[in-house]
Amino acid sequence: GSIAIRAAIAAGVNITFKVLYNDAVAMTGGQPMDGPLSVPRVTRQLQAEGIGKIAVVTDDPLKYPLDKQFASGVTVHHRDKLDQVQCDMRLWQGVSAIVYDQMCATERRRQRKRGVMDDPDLRVIINPDVCEGCGDCSDASNCLSILPTETEFGRKRRIDQSSCNKDYSCVDGFCPSFVMVKGGRLRKRKPSGAGDKLFAALPEPTIPSCETPYGIVVTGVGGTGIVTLGALLGMAARLEGKGGTVLDKAGLAQKYGAVVSHVRIAKQPDDLHAVRIGAGGAKLLLGCDMVVAASAEARTRLKPGDCHAIINSNQAPTGDFTRNPDLQFPGADLQRLIAEATGKNAASFVDATRLATGLVGDAIAANLFLLGFAYQRGLVPLNGQSIEQAISLNGVSVEANHRAFRWGRAAVHDLASVTAQAGADTAQAGVSKEDGLDALVARRSSDLSAYQNAAYAGRYRDFIAHVRRVESQRTPGQETLSDGVARTYHKLLAYKDEYEVARLYSDGRFRQHVAETFEGNFSLQFSLAPPLLSARDSESGHLKKRLYGPWVMSAYRLLAKLKFLRGTSLDPFGYSAERRAERRQIEAYEATVRELLGDLTRDNH
Repeated sequence: GSIAIRAAIAAGVNITFKVLYNDAVAMTGGQPMDGPLSVPRVTRQLQAEGIGKIAVVTDDPLKYPLDKQFASGVTVHHRDKLDQVQCDMRLWQGVSAIVYDQMCATERRRQRKRGVMDDPDLRVIINPDVCEGCGDCSDASNCLSILPTETEFGRKRRIDQSSCNKDYSCVDGFCPSFVMVKGGRLRKRKPSGAGDKLFAALPEPTIPSCETPYGIVVTGVGGTGIVTLGALLGMAARLEGKGGTVLDKAGLAQKYGAVVSHVRIAKQPDDLHAVRIGAGGAKLLLGCDMVVAASAEARTRLKPGDCHAIINSNQAPTGDFTRNPDLQFPGADLQRLIAEATGKNAASFVDATRLATGLVGDAIAANLFLLGFAYQRGLVPLNGQSIEQAISLNGVSVEANHRAFRWGRAAVHDLASVTAQAGADTAQAGVSKEDGLDALVARRSSDLSAYQNAAYAGRYRDFIAHVRRVESQRTPGQETLSDGVARTYHKLLAYKDEYEVARLYSDGRFRQHVAETFEGNFSLQFSLAPPLLSARDSESGHLKKRLYGPWVMSAYRLLAKLKFLRGTSLDPFGYSAERRAERRQIEAYEATVRELLGDLTRDNH
């Protein structure tokens, strides 16, 4: 890149270069850098090339002592000030540079897992009842560990604790649903006797022949153990005296970037003459991520009628989800593409992520679960003992990975029992089984009674009854309009003001959610920006959030009891622009629906 800098300086271009210093060679997978390169040295190199204005932006400005040998005139800023620094650079005439210093998040997580780096005892959790699914947390963090979760009340957000890098930037999203859990540890599923009984009853599958080289394509995303899975297969082949090669195509090895591993296994090492699997050369597609498994890179390795696919049907979001909170995952289309590539009845889809999380307590275990599933189906030319020995030699989460592999095998033998062991809600977590419009209105009415009172719920029921009556008269046999109004009208009536947020924290459901996720001695810290107590950011104009201690739960319980003040002249929050707008929206919606009902016909229904 220094050649481009020299050219820009020679041409007198008004440009700002941004240099990322992330402690690793990220282009090819996180190798350490060769040579004593440091941030101060980078600034001196930039200045030596002729750059006149240089700023360093970092996640921890205090890590630089005063005697650091920066180039003269260099300023150091916290990453929160990046936008302000960029605006300042925009006014500088000539070539300038920003050096962004922050360790690669995936490398940091790997080092914490290996015990090389201290692991902060602070985790983020989202209260799903308070969350509105707006996506502001994804906008603030650009992080794919924030996952969508579909609920009866619409799409919400949750944190994937298995892949969370503890960057905490998601907390900056303007939302009161984020809570920091200090201390404690993630609750792990205790091994059950029922599982051991299932494992003992497992029949050994028929191992496929590898007289001719057997190709396995493993697909997934970076940072989730795909490369490790290929290495385990290669090691198991060597333990049996077979030939095994592994070619990892990691591309830009960023977190959640596509990873494809080509694994070839043969009876003798001399039988392998290439490591890459050519078009139509794979006998098995092991898809740990459905999006990558449906890519042309993976599908062209398959020959319809002469291969199989074992695919994790979990709908993991792509990078587009961070920019579009309402993005719909094309799961059915992806499954169709994979099924067409394998041929009739040769593709199997199993929600390995949800099952493995419920059974083992870690979503990362989904890969070993999927491998066990494929092995029990007789699609892996290796012995189970060799695979388990390779897991032991790897030395990471050995017991959990053994059990994940065995649970995957058991899922082929008795999926119903495995699903039951994984716990309820496995098929569709959080989504209520609809019993019709009457049941929907009854549940929403009960929620509004808790939100305000019985009269408020009555207002809801009366309006929905009016809509149903008109719809049945104008379009007999139809209720879809009434269903849409029932859902939307409830959402507008139950707007998340201060009293409602307090109720949703203090009614016991959030405490239960935390207890199901964490164990040990922990405390809660709440990330909030109370309008009457918070300062505004000088650049964005937004209220600044800060952490408040466990005493907030007591304040929530008190505030929840004051909900009778909502909308009255004594409501201290009701005079804000947001609260007034929410009340106007309810009235506007009622008027709009009545106007639509007045012109309702079969043609415009």
